[in-house]
Amino acid sequence: MKKLNYIFLFILLLGVGCTHDFEEINTNPNSPDKVNNAGLLLPNVIRSSVNSHFDNSYNRGSIAANLLASDYASNFSNWARSDAGSYFFWNFYDYIRDLNEVISIAEAQNQPNYKGIALVLRSWMFQCLTDLYGPIPFREAASAKLTGISSPKFEKQEDVYAGLLADLEEANNLLGSGNEPVTGDILFNGDLTRWKKFANALHLRLLLRQSKQVDPSAAMKAIVENPAKYPLFTSYQDQAALQYLTDRTSNESPFYRSGNGGTNTKVTKQLIDYLKSWNDTRLYVYALPTPTSSAIDAAGNRPDPKNFKYTGDLNGIGSFPDNNATSPSGMLWMSIQYSPDLASPIAGQAIIISYSEVQFILAEAAEKGYISGGSAAAETYYKNAVKDQFAYYSTRIPANYAASYLRLTPASVSVNDAYFAQPAIAYTGTQAQKLEKIGLQKWVSLYLVGYEAWSEWRRTGIPNIPVGPIGPGYVPRRVLYPADEIRINEGHYSEAVTWLGADDLKTRVWWDKP
Repeated sequence: MKKLNYIFLFILLLGVGCTHDFEEINTNPNSPDKVNNAGLLLPNVIRSSVNSHFDNSYNRGSIAANLLASDYASNFSNWARSDAGSYFFWNFYDYIRDLNEVISIAEAQNQPNYKGIALVLRSWMFQCLTDLYGPIPFREAASAKLTGISSPKFEKQEDVYAGLLADLEEANNLLGSGNEPVTGDILFNGDLTRWKKFANALHLRLLLRQSKQVDPSAAMKAIVENPAKYPLFTSYQDQAALQYLTDRTSNESPFYRSGNGGTNTKVTKQLIDYLKSWNDTRLYVYALPTPTSSAIDAAGNRPDPKNFKYTGDLNGIGSFPDNNATSPSGMLWMSIQYSPDLASPIAGQAIIISYSEVQFILAEAAEKGYISGGSAAAETYYKNAVKDQFAYYSTRIPANYAASYLRLTPASVSVNDAYFAQPAIAYTGTQAQKLEKIGLQKWVSLYLVGYEAWSEWRRTGIPNIPVGPIGPGYVPRRVLYPADEIRINEGHYSEAVTWLGADDLKTRVWWDKP
């Protein structure tokens, strides 16, 4: 009997020991709640969120803005509630949770640079979310570990915007104020001045976007008139764009090995028609020639590039009439399935916010009198924005394109005074005509920049997007909340819907209301 008791005691102790070891073995030392180095969290947050933004640009954002055409996405039936988590940035809350952890670590360890970086990234993500949905979980969001709140309340969009503007102001003040070296920064490699420029670019974007509801003049002037405190991008060379690497594991462009073979998504007729009418050589970057016009003939030869055709397709018409007769998106973003020889893992960057966008913001602000300078200053900003777009894309063209069937070189994408002398481009006319020219050029520049071109169309109505016969009969003004949010956070969701009026694709968000 005593022997049995010893055996039982041994088994009990063994079980306790195994349980203890099991907990240690199965605890991930790299999970956010175990990391005490903020720099370890940044690479995944930056890479994953920017890739999601870039991918959504192609799958939904540029289609809603009528820059790309898709026979699948353009009928908007697949903007259903079940898609929202994956296609409409609700997964950004995963990365916001990690950024909240970065802020907590930075505050505990007196690391203001890390906190500033986290505030900029988090503000960008919240801006993307609120511009899609309207009211969103904000101050209580993604903080269950830190606050114990698992069902965060929604906040009105005007309050979210006010909070983001305050966060960006704080970020601008924090960045560069600490001595800690920054690691894990795969966007700017620890260049804190570029992070300040990113913060101030977002600040200007938000101020202009809410300008129908809140006069942005004082805040914009404070930024523009104090460059020492509020530095801004000086060209495409310091804008916020993620450069990919030739690393198959995680750092190459998400389009490079994607299923995009160039047959399901095209460039729109509206975009190509504008570019052709302006003699605009960005056409050769944004679009590929139609497969029919550039196909190899029976003798094994390709036509002269001068005979290539660039033709866009229409959204909202159902299946495209002829995939071979319309232009796929440009080679910078094409997968190896389309062209193993010319596809590049690094040529196309993921743009978050560009120098050109900031210059267009300032052009509109000057033209409307939000900042000083009037039409003369607006014209300078407008030309800066357009010229930089050409300069940027000319640097993205890989060297091997020159000897390819495309015959595309940096010189192929150029702009001169004759371009700006065209009546459709020249900064002349009434104020409404000038603002339309700014809006059209800005729309073109936001190709594959998340949902920004669509948001600008909602704000300005530029361009006039045609509505196809397949679909709801309108272009959506917002997206639907995810089904999971309704299920697990019903009370706060219902309150948000009362602010909106309806959780509907036609409902306008706060800054979009007339």
